[in-house]
Amino acid sequence: MLNIAKNKGSALISALFIMTLVAIAATAMSTRLQLDIYRTRLTINSDKLYLASQALSFWAMDKLTAKKTSFLVGDIYGKVSNFPTKLQKLYPEALIEGGLYDLQARFNLNNLTDKKYQALFLQLLESISSQMTPDERKELTLATTNWVMPYQPGIGNEFFSYYLRKKPGYYPSQQPMQSVSELRLIKGVSAKLYQRLFPYVIALPESTPINVNTAPKQLLMTLGNGLNEEQVHELLAARGKKGISDLKAIYPILEKLNIRSDQITIESQYFMTIATVRIGDLSLVNYTIMKRNKDKQGKMSALILGESLNTHG
Repeated sequence: MLNIAKNKGSALISALFIMTLVAIAATAMSTRLQLDIYRTRLTINSDKLYLASQALSFWAMDKLTAKKTSFLVGDIYGKVSNFPTKLQKLYPEALIEGGLYDLQARFNLNNLTDKKYQALFLQLLESISSQMTPDERKELTLATTNWVMPYQPGIGNEFFSYYLRKKPGYYPSQQPMQSVSELRLIKGVSAKLYQRLFPYVIALPESTPINVNTAPKQLLMTLGNGLNEEQVHELLAARGKKGISDLKAIYPILEKLNIRSDQITIESQYFMTIATVRIGDLSLVNYTIMKRNKDKQGKMSALILGESLNTHG
C-alpha cells in the first residue's frame, strides 16, 4: 500500500511538472507570437508612413515646376506654402501635415568660402547672441571659415591643435558642410549657441544669395554694413505683405542701405519640405531638400537632392 501511495505521489508531481513546462512553453510561444505580430505591424506601418510622406514631396514638386508660381511671402521660419487640408487624408489611415520652406531664407554656412559673406555671419552672431564679445564673434567666424575651406599648409594650425585635444580627437572637415550639425563640432559653438543659430542657418552645396522676401528680420539685419532697427524696418516695409516682385524696384533702398545686389535675391533655388505623418500612435517626419531650376526657355524643373527621416541638420 505504501509503494502504491508513493507511486501515485510521484505520478502527480510528474504531471504537475509536465503541466508547468507546457504552461511555460505556451506562454513563451504566445509572447513570441505577440512580438512577431507587433514587429510585423510596425514594419508595415513604417512603410505606410514613408509612402504617405511622399505625397507632400510630389505636391511640392508640382508647385516648384509651375512657371507662374512665385514664393514672395514666408513666415518667420521661411515657410512659403502649407500642405492643403484637402490632401491631408490622401493616404488611407494616415494624416499628413507639413509645408514647403525656402532654404534661402537662411544663411548658407558654405558661403563663408567667399569673403564677402564673412561680415554677414559676424552680423548674424551679433543679431542673435548679444552675450558674445566682438572677439568671440570674430574667432567663431574664423573657425567656421576654416572648417569649410580647403586645407592650406600653415593656416589654421591653432584649430587643428584644439580639435586633436578633444576626446576623442578629430580633424576639421576642410570642405563644404554636408549638414548644419557639423557646426556643433566647431570651436566656440556651445549647445546653447547652436540652438540659437539653428533656425537661421543651412548648409547648401553651393554659394547662395539671401532671399529678401522670405528671410526673417534677424537675417535681414546682417545685410549691408549691418542694419539697425530703423533701416531693417524700411526694408520690411518695402516688401510689405505681398513681397517684392521686381528687385529693381528697391534699388534706391539697396543703394541707400549699402546692400550689395549680388548678395540678395527674390527667386530661390533651394527648398525643403517637412512632412509629418501619423498612423495611430506611430509618426514619422520626412525632411526633403529640393532644388528648383529654370532653363533658357523659362521652363521650370525640380530635383530632389536628399531626404532624412525624423532628424534634420
